[in-house]
Amino acid sequence: MKLKPLFRILLLVAIATSMIGCTGKPGVKSFYHTDKTDLFRAGGFEPKVELAEEYVLGPADEIEVRVWGYEDLYQIITIPPNGTATFFPIGKIKVSGLTTTELEETYKEKLKTYVKEIPSVTIIVKEYNYYRLYVLGEVNRPGLYPYPGKLTVMQAISIAGTYTRRAQLHRVNIVRVDRDDPTIARVAIVNLEDIMRKGDVTQDVVLHPGDIVFVPSSFVSSVKEIINEVAPVVSTVYFVKSLTQDW
Repeated sequence: MKLKPLFRILLLVAIATSMIGCTGKPGVKSFYHTDKTDLFRAGGFEPKVELAEEYVLGPADEIEVRVWGYEDLYQIITIPPNGTATFFPIGKIKVSGLTTTELEETYKEKLKTYVKEIPSVTIIVKEYNYYRLYVLGEVNRPGLYPYPGKLTVMQAISIAGTYTRRAQLHRVNIVRVDRDDPTIARVAIVNLEDIMRKGDVTQDVVLHPGDIVFVPSSFVSSVKEIINEVAPVVSTVYFVKSLTQDW
């Protein structure tokens, strides 16, 4: 049964207000647009059609280094907590904050001192351990997962053993806590049924490290539950949602 448009709007505002509590800060900011791509982008969520940036290395990530033609230079390195790793034979490199492409160029340049010909260097991430994201709710293996970069909502749900029979795919929540102000979170409510039935890839937004994907089983406590239990203390919530969309 479809809800009347006015009732839908009042209900959304009531839920968001109950989540925020008595903080004195503004509660809900809604983004309206008939084009869902622009809708999500305006709220800070990129659709799948836009490529995510290359993965940035961080402490605890494990990398594999290959120098073609020099088998003795093969090495596997776990980036230490300070972000500076030791490479044979050149010594220390500040790795944290670099992409693998940038690290390849840095290592290659320093390696010129030790080899006559400019080598071909390949560096890949064997284990993603620094950046994480949560996949919770009605999935078969809810929990905290490594973020490998260029990950979408559907891919994250697949990593978590896909959704259960009780899942409400038409209102999957993506909670993104603001990096500069952890008391603020943005929430995108996406309809994954549109991806499977209509091929609407604009719903399959690209995730960021630290995002929380929550697949609800009931209408009432989805976003409130996930913010209260997992996210930092959030006092302001911004919704990214088309209110003309059917529940």
